[in-house]
Amino acid sequence: MGPFDRLGGGGAGGESAPRLTPGLLVVLCVLMTLNPIVANMYLPALGIMADDLGTNIVGIQLALTAFFLGVAVGQLVVGALSDSLGRRRVLVLSFVVLTAASAFVAAAPTLEVMILGRVLQGFGAAASVVIVRAIVSDIGVGTQVSRAYSILIGTLAVGPLLASLSGTVLLQISGWRAILVGTVVASVAYLVIAVVAIPESLPAARRAPFRLPSMIGSYGRLLRDPAYVAFALTMAFVFAGLTVYVNATSFVAQDVLGLSPWGFWLIFTAYGLSVFAGGWANAPLSARYGSRTMLAVDLAVAIITTAALVVITWLGALTVATYAVLIVVCCAAVAGVMANATTLTLGRVSFAAGSGAALMGCVQFALGALAAPIGGLAGPETALPMTLGMLGCFVLSLAASVFGRHHERRAPRGFPTDENPPALPGGGAAP
Repeated sequence: MGPFDRLGGGGAGGESAPRLTPGLLVVLCVLMTLNPIVANMYLPALGIMADDLGTNIVGIQLALTAFFLGVAVGQLVVGALSDSLGRRRVLVLSFVVLTAASAFVAAAPTLEVMILGRVLQGFGAAASVVIVRAIVSDIGVGTQVSRAYSILIGTLAVGPLLASLSGTVLLQISGWRAILVGTVVASVAYLVIAVVAIPESLPAARRAPFRLPSMIGSYGRLLRDPAYVAFALTMAFVFAGLTVYVNATSFVAQDVLGLSPWGFWLIFTAYGLSVFAGGWANAPLSARYGSRTMLAVDLAVAIITTAALVVITWLGALTVATYAVLIVVCCAAVAGVMANATTLTLGRVSFAAGSGAALMGCVQFALGALAAPIGGLAGPETALPMTLGMLGCFVLSLAASVFGRHHERRAPRGFPTDENPPALPGGGAAP
């Protein structure tokens, strides 16, 4: 028995179909931390980087926007390629691109060169999002799928925690360039994991030849399902709101609330733990009450807490305690929204799990890229743009979810309805 058999029941060559075992799920959780680590490791050094590179907060935030754009475009390519060539091969090749791009960013002499490298870095990192989701869709069975997505979303919080901690330590020891070198080391580590521990989940018999018209046709079929589009937008808008927070929280914590870099790390740790707890708590809750019910509850909590943040900030009464408490509750709910929206979106995909996950991820990261600079529009002296940006994104997410439920019930023949729940890849239905 080889390592792939222990992890998922299949080998790299796909001789036997892998299973979604606890061991394989752990490995997939590790891969899901890649994007937060590569994207966020330099957040503690935003102000210093802006000064050294001769730009302002909005300028340096464009590096995160560039990364998200790379992830968005990369997912469309990676998803379609993985439906044709298999998941594992495309994952490994993508991580090779990621490693090379990370080295390019670490050596970038100017902000413009760094932004170019971040686009390439995001393109390579895209595989960690789309292929992990596709693997779960390939081999998950029934409610196992919604549970797996909840756990994966919860584990996303580990990435920002590791990123902020390692970024803060490296900044204190060697400066912000050391942080970028750290992303190179992380990229190599993820490449090794992909080579050693990921089985092939898509048998050759289920692969479709890669042709551009076929790829466009596959995405076209997805876009003609209004419920799929709406639930994908539900996920994308709530992710955009979370991106506004993540991209602005460093200067809000340090410049608005007066915290030190380590104080910022403690606030960010509380955020990460809340996402972790929210994602993991959603697994049994969605199994008991259903993904649709929990999606509505979580969106309501996210909107109420963010509205409270807006009012408190507007009144000039924002304190470390109120900021931390409201953000923790809000982000725990956001984790549930992301998990349930993912389940409902990919639950409608049976003909091309890779393309379905890719299109959802593309929209998610494209909106994240557009939203990333919002928190810094008024400079580092106020948290109002951040809180307003978050609230606007969450309200749009709610509107998209309502639209999705409406069209889910009125889906044309051949699409699932509430009476005939969406069939999940591998069997079963969305709870």
